[in-house]
Amino acid sequence: MATFSPQPRRTARYSSIGMSPSPPRQGPARRTRAGSTQPQSRFSTPARGGAKLGTVRDDESIMSGSGMDVDDNSSEVFERGLRADAVFSKSKEMTVMFYAQLPVEVKQALRSADFYRDAYTGDVDTLTGFAVVASLRTCFVWKYSQALTGTPTCYIFGCPKEPYPPPMATPFHALVPFGAQREPGLIVCSNIGQIRFWDSIGMGLAGGDNFSFSLLELVEGENVTNLVRADSQTFIASTTAGRLFRLVVTSSGGKYHLSFHTFGRPQSSLSRLLPSFWSGPELQPQPGFISAVAAEELARGATGRLVWALVDLRLQQWNMSIEGWETLEAEEDIGEQTRTAVREHFPGAPESDVELDLELLDLKLQGSDDMVILVSWAGQDEESTSTDFATHPRRVYAVVYLRHLPGAFTVTKVQTVPYQSTSSSGAPMHPRLQVIVPQKLIAIQFGDAVTICAQENEYMDRLELKSAMDRTLGVGVVQGESEFLVLTAATMMKTAIDLDEVAKFHPETGRANLIKSTMTKAILYGSVSENPLHFSFPPEVDEEALMSGAEQLSDAILESDTEVVRAHHDLHTQMSGRKDRLSFLIKFINDNSALTKMSQRSRQTLAADAEKLYSADQLWLRHNDSLRSGNTDDVLHEAVYRYMNALGEGHHEDCLRAFLRLRVRDLGGLLPQAVELVRRSSSQMGGKSTETIPQANQIVLTILQSAHSYREYNKGVYGIVLPMLDPWTSRPEVIDIVNELFNLTAQLVEAPSGDSHAADTKKVPRQQLPELAACLFRCIQERLDWLGSPTAAEDSGTERDRSQLEDRFRQLRPEVLEVLRRNGFANEAFKLAEDYHDFRSLASLCHKGKVYPPEENPNAARIEAYVEKFREAFTTELYQWYIEHGELRTMFAQDHQEYLDAFFAEHPHPGISWIHDLGRSRYAQASQALLTEAEHAPELVSKHLMLSMGKLSHLAQLHDGTRAINQDVIDAFHDGLDFVSVHDTLIEDLKSALASVRTRQSLEMQVETITLKKAGNLSNRRALYNVFKFLVRQLLQGKALSVEDMAEILSLKDNYGKVEDYVTSLHLLARAENIPSSRRLSVFKNVWRRIYIHDDWNLIRQTTGVSDEELNQRLRSTALYAALQAVAHKRARPEGYRLTPTEALDVPAEDELALRWPSMSPEEAAAIARDYERDSRALRDLDLEGIYLSLEELVNADEGLPRGS
Repeated sequence: MATFSPQPRRTARYSSIGMSPSPPRQGPARRTRAGSTQPQSRFSTPARGGAKLGTVRDDESIMSGSGMDVDDNSSEVFERGLRADAVFSKSKEMTVMFYAQLPVEVKQALRSADFYRDAYTGDVDTLTGFAVVASLRTCFVWKYSQALTGTPTCYIFGCPKEPYPPPMATPFHALVPFGAQREPGLIVCSNIGQIRFWDSIGMGLAGGDNFSFSLLELVEGENVTNLVRADSQTFIASTTAGRLFRLVVTSSGGKYHLSFHTFGRPQSSLSRLLPSFWSGPELQPQPGFISAVAAEELARGATGRLVWALVDLRLQQWNMSIEGWETLEAEEDIGEQTRTAVREHFPGAPESDVELDLELLDLKLQGSDDMVILVSWAGQDEESTSTDFATHPRRVYAVVYLRHLPGAFTVTKVQTVPYQSTSSSGAPMHPRLQVIVPQKLIAIQFGDAVTICAQENEYMDRLELKSAMDRTLGVGVVQGESEFLVLTAATMMKTAIDLDEVAKFHPETGRANLIKSTMTKAILYGSVSENPLHFSFPPEVDEEALMSGAEQLSDAILESDTEVVRAHHDLHTQMSGRKDRLSFLIKFINDNSALTKMSQRSRQTLAADAEKLYSADQLWLRHNDSLRSGNTDDVLHEAVYRYMNALGEGHHEDCLRAFLRLRVRDLGGLLPQAVELVRRSSSQMGGKSTETIPQANQIVLTILQSAHSYREYNKGVYGIVLPMLDPWTSRPEVIDIVNELFNLTAQLVEAPSGDSHAADTKKVPRQQLPELAACLFRCIQERLDWLGSPTAAEDSGTERDRSQLEDRFRQLRPEVLEVLRRNGFANEAFKLAEDYHDFRSLASLCHKGKVYPPEENPNAARIEAYVEKFREAFTTELYQWYIEHGELRTMFAQDHQEYLDAFFAEHPHPGISWIHDLGRSRYAQASQALLTEAEHAPELVSKHLMLSMGKLSHLAQLHDGTRAINQDVIDAFHDGLDFVSVHDTLIEDLKSALASVRTRQSLEMQVETITLKKAGNLSNRRALYNVFKFLVRQLLQGKALSVEDMAEILSLKDNYGKVEDYVTSLHLLARAENIPSSRRLSVFKNVWRRIYIHDDWNLIRQTTGVSDEELNQRLRSTALYAALQAVAHKRARPEGYRLTPTEALDVPAEDELALRWPSMSPEEAAAIARDYERDSRALRDLDLEGIYLSLEELVNADEGLPRGS
């Protein structure tokens, strides 16, 4: 709620005796209340600062511009013509209705009043049936019950004139009841103790000049603070000096007179001379500011009554005797225990007594020992700074229940008052406490509100005035009833409380129900211009109660609850009323600055309700348009009926209207029903899919598009922070439905048309394709946003769902966009691709026509626009498309050099980027790219070309100003070119086997011929025989072999007379650094085994008749000698470069073979392993360790190397 507080107060010490600089009997700006029977609070209640309460924060000013600005139409508050049964507010617990009009004279006076400058006070005296309104100069009295049947008679009296009245001062007044047969009298007392007494208000009709005058014996600086009625003839006045006066109305000679004296025991001459031997010394009251006085009812037969007075933070108990004297029975400081009780109940209350600034405002009795005290203290906003607190204190109010036990006062309970005030508030008024029903219900009157609090539970509510021109003036309790009357500057209201409903209040559900009730009343009654009440949340509104209440009310509106929705035969009018109710609900929450107290989930729940209702209304309007155009809308009717029937509600005569009245929350449930009808019509023979599909599309599009548009337009109003939390418009089933409808529509549109009529029936579904595509994309993106949020990440499986949906969306977009393009919606396809930054699809769409030369592409200008707009984001996908579709010439023909640089830097394509580097004269980068690419080039010709161009490019740096080049790079090119030469030599050797063939052979026949002639030794090792054939086939097809493959084929073929090919294999493997060491070792072992078993060692070992020289010559002619001789001079030998027969026995395992030959089946790999084992056994059987040592010595001797090197 908006909260208020008065201007900075003056403390009691400035109102004490002897502190006033003013003339005698006149006080300065004294701490007096602007009211009839109560003192002014130091932080009192303000007037409202505007015609409408706007609450941003509790400490935010309610006034914009001058505090005098008022609504031009605010005077209407005084001119309302209301019915006697007009209801202003109604809930289960409380009903507020119009009671009576004000007299014309009072209306005229209050209409011209400025409540920021001119103070008014009033009272509703239910004992006499009269009401009072008084200003500094005039007092109005009328019989309010007379206003029920006609214009009441107004009695006007002049108030005592004060020479120096304090600001916002009003006189004190009290009616004197003389019974039902006589009009009451009137007592009016000024702040300085001037009393006028009329023994009959009838004198007011003659000007009111015939009065008796009295003057209270006040000292300088002392002012009156209260005037209360103890009984029909006894009144009590209190002052700022802590004194009490007893005023008594007596009858003498047929006239009534008013006499008074100060509280105390009369002092006779004898009592002054003789001390009392039978009684102790009398208590003497301490001076102070008396803020409230309460007197007990005089019991039958009693000799006196107790009177209680609040004096600063003290409580006095007086015995007021019927004999005309008073004695002080007790006086106790209750400040400390009250502070303690307040801090226990309000943990946020300041710890410092100075900062707490506790004030006791009013006092009422509920029995001989139970008291109710209204207190206030200075609170502070949690978000405010210390500086803000110093300049904008906030008064917080509570009710303290006090019990008087013999010798002590005990606080039994502290209760929150649903009202707060801030220093930014305006005109002051002292809060007044009223007991409506003892021990059950109390009310507190503030300047712009009346709060109601139950004593037995936590129920509380309030009446808050709407207009800045309106003020509460008095509250009158109807004795014996749970009712009270509220007098305001505009009207008189009657408030009835249902105590049975109040007794049912439960804390767990009651708070939410109260919040719901407040919002319901605001919706039903707040928009009525004649209603004087304003509805707002109480301060410190409970967050859970707020959210629960708001959602319950939103549910009730959606379900057309008759408590909040008026019945109407026109469904559109009824739905518009429900929409207005939901709009008013969120506006009400915003106006009360309560939106920040609601969670995102609760806000989005309210927003989803509103968007469903809006969508339902749009669906109904579209249905009406369809009916007016002569269409039947069968799909909608059938879908609704199927849904309602599934719920057991198919009995409604008009299911569509019933659904839109009662089941709008289930609006999304129509989508599966609509698509199911489409499936049935498509599967049945003679189905009318050309009619069903467009209708189903229209239903789905109307619901989802309306919901999305409403959400986008109103997300700020609801304070929605995207992404939406699992929104109903993008659930997986909704996405599937929209996708299915798009596909079915595309199939329908693209199916061949038999005649012109069939073609015409496709026009509508064709036009729906772009909308379906846009709706589908929006739903998927909305779902992705939710799945990617931190909130969704808390659920298991979210990441998997998000990844799957992203993949699906990535695959779906180009398909959908292509359908749009094919059906004449290219611009819509481009727009969607742009909106969702699908640059891959944009690149594809831009090249559906002529691609090269680029300037002849019909989308050339669009491409340039995209490059300018999206830069690297678009060019990356554009160049990727060119590369994948082999359009390199188009890519290099465009003048986007800087984007190409960025693309190749981020996405290396060395097989392509070297062309760009050469064009940019970046020879080093080009040569490096060519070297890298040549290493993996699959074609031998390409490998040779890349190596040659790379070498030239590297050497070109010398002509480009580079003084030196990298020799390691040149060596790498040389090694690569040597490897190409090995290919060429081997191919030439293999093809020599075909020289004798005269007929043209197929590739397979050539492979077979070469294998038979060049690998005869493999005839008994079929697996290796097939490996050899596979490698020969690769070479004949122009493929470039890897080093491993080259070593294999060189060592597998028949090397009779060409043992140097074994050496070549070893050298190639030794230089290969990109092969895993374990795999290279296995190939080394394969080569060495073949070297060892190449020669006929049994024949060589036959030495009978053989000289040593001949034997040595035999050894020198072996492949093993050639191999050992080739590796003998190598100092840096990689592992496996030289292996003994024993070391060469190990064969690779089958799993290693599977990695080595991935294209072969497990059976083929197992066969290779068996051939390896056969070779290993053959080597083991040869037992060549001795031969190996002999050959090693022979090689060292021949090469001049030391033994064992």
